[in-house]
Amino acid sequence: MTPHKITEDLVVAAGTAKETENLTAICPVIGLVIAGAWWNVIPTHYYTVPDAKICHFVVPQYNIHGAYFLGPDKVASSATTPGSCSNDSFAFHHYFYHGSIGYYAFYEEASGTYCAKDQVSYVAVDGLGTYDSNGADLSNDTGDTLYRGSYWYGLFGAIWIAYRSMLMRRSFVSCQRFGRRSDIMQQKMIFKEAVVYVQESLRLSAHGARNYHRAAILYLLVEGLMSDLFMLIAQDGVIATVQYISLGYNLSGVLSMLFEMVESMNWLGEKWRCLIKRLFFNYEAAMIGELFCAIVMHYYLTSLNRSSLRYSKPEAEAVSYYVWSLVGHGIIVLGIVAAIVTIRAAGAVIAVRFTFGSLGPLTTVCGVDSALGVRSKLVLLSGYVWEDGELRYSVDTLKCFGIMSMEDDDGRQLLVLHKLRWLSIPRQDMIVIGEVHGNRVEPCPERPCTGVVSMFGKTLGGPPSRVQIIPPTLPKHTFAIQMPLQKPG
Repeated sequence: MTPHKITEDLVVAAGTAKETENLTAICPVIGLVIAGAWWNVIPTHYYTVPDAKICHFVVPQYNIHGAYFLGPDKVASSATTPGSCSNDSFAFHHYFYHGSIGYYAFYEEASGTYCAKDQVSYVAVDGLGTYDSNGADLSNDTGDTLYRGSYWYGLFGAIWIAYRSMLMRRSFVSCQRFGRRSDIMQQKMIFKEAVVYVQESLRLSAHGARNYHRAAILYLLVEGLMSDLFMLIAQDGVIATVQYISLGYNLSGVLSMLFEMVESMNWLGEKWRCLIKRLFFNYEAAMIGELFCAIVMHYYLTSLNRSSLRYSKPEAEAVSYYVWSLVGHGIIVLGIVAAIVTIRAAGAVIAVRFTFGSLGPLTTVCGVDSALGVRSKLVLLSGYVWEDGELRYSVDTLKCFGIMSMEDDDGRQLLVLHKLRWLSIPRQDMIVIGEVHGNRVEPCPERPCTGVVSMFGKTLGGPPSRVQIIPPTLPKHTFAIQMPLQKPG
């Protein structure tokens, strides 16, 4: 965000004495209505300045510190003020800083009117920004007339934007190459297949990433999450709905990255790993939970802010506002996560029950899933088929995930996948991840693909186990050698 400057009327000179006498009478505001949600306010003290009183307030559960000016005369009510307050409205102007995880805070300045009947101020946002301050420095800040900004936010924001831009480029090149290979093999791709392939190519971590890589990405995701949480009180209307969806989407990214870390540590058996992934990380219900949260977010935030959390100032002062804000933000996040995973699980159960007539496929091990392992971002529940008592990937689903076939010099059929690296996009980007025995797949150590590749013409899956090699029953109609692709001249 661009540097900001606090309105001079809200700035208190350094060294001005704090006062608390008749605090609730001089600073009567108990709530703010911003962007359709109600936020609790607790006054801590006030400052006497020429011709006015500047009230300092906190929102203890979110590490929010600010100041407001309340006009002495009645004025016309603001656009968001209820009609019942039309004759009891007073000018109101405030700013606050919302402490983040890192050493910076988000800034918001807003104005509107205060309703004496319900002691609530109804405001619209005038300006936003960031500032390098947090913790005790933030709680004791009285403002100044200089421009303020955040190098911390600018640095990590620039890193995140640059990284996501590189991922977009990597995805574009990967999709372009896969499309060319499909054209060479005269394979048509429907919209659903293209969407799945694009989403898989947009994964945040590379194939073969270590957990310290994922931890770094997770930190950037959390910083982005804090930006979304702040923007909940800075946007209104359609933009607010988009912001709510963005919050849910980023939370989904955090959940996906956390599960990816658990997957890579091999703490879960294959049956449990498949169950969790199919329930909570599937394409069928990927955005339904996020959309639901966007619809009810106003009500959810208001109910939280009206709960006992509004009286948690003593707890915040005991452990520090920064630490207590982790609890407050954590409660918001846990509620949203609970809604998302519940809706995803319900959607997965309905989809599997409707498709297969039972819930057995949720816990059935599939060799293709075992070979993909942590390399797949989400699973496509409708892409499974049940054949010969085994759970398999359909031919179209194999194409969705960019899975192809290769035969080595010994005549063995191998499972081949496009490898996504961090930033580089080499021409030779395909790797072997499994061996095919009839319709079954056995995971194998990753190695480069050096032979002829083609699309599979049969379903693959079944439990991964060593069986006698069975020659493919369906011939490959078209094939291509993995070699540098030439742009059409």
